[in-house]
Amino acid sequence: FRKDKGWQDKFVITYVGAHGVANHLIQIMETAEKIKVLAPHVLFVLIGSGMQKEMLVSEAAKRKCTNVQFINPVPKQEVFKYIIASDFGMSVLKKVDTFKTIYSNKTFDYMACKKPLFLLIDGVSRTLVEDAKCGVYVEPENTQDFIEKIQHVLSHSQTYIDTMGENGYAFAKLNFDREKLATLYLSKLKEVV
Repeated sequence: FRKDKGWQDKFVITYVGAHGVANHLIQIMETAEKIKVLAPHVLFVLIGSGMQKEMLVSEAAKRKCTNVQFINPVPKQEVFKYIIASDFGMSVLKKVDTFKTIYSNKTFDYMACKKPLFLLIDGVSRTLVEDAKCGVYVEPENTQDFIEKIQHVLSHSQTYIDTMGENGYAFAKLNFDREKLATLYLSKLKEVV
């Protein structure tokens, strides 16, 4: 799969989801532009669509970001192939206080695929990733922090990366399994009734 996509010899960081205002993916273009000299093998893959996609494609071209690949939306069962073929996932939202109170659903997709992630969201999502030890928090809209965190990860072994991926999967299975949550919910309902 990696060879088919031209990803061999690349460190692939994948974002899956909307390309909208709330996602503020321009920060990925800014990071890609600056890191291409420092780590030319890093490739950002953005899968999805949205009202800002055209602008982002234009920005990538303007900034000569040959290290950014845009892929149109793919079916859910297909998207997991892309995540599994990646080295890291990416959950990204605009730096707004409201987003500190929400979980990014894509974070769980990366965890389910045993992939570590760069989390560009503060708040409860950050707590989740830090508790699970399954990724690296990046201050949203801080390009320099993102570059430093990528370089930090690249300085470690594959075992370090794989361990974060395994941690996320184990944490999600233990704490977010639907059957376990349904059983817990039922027991809580019985207590109230």
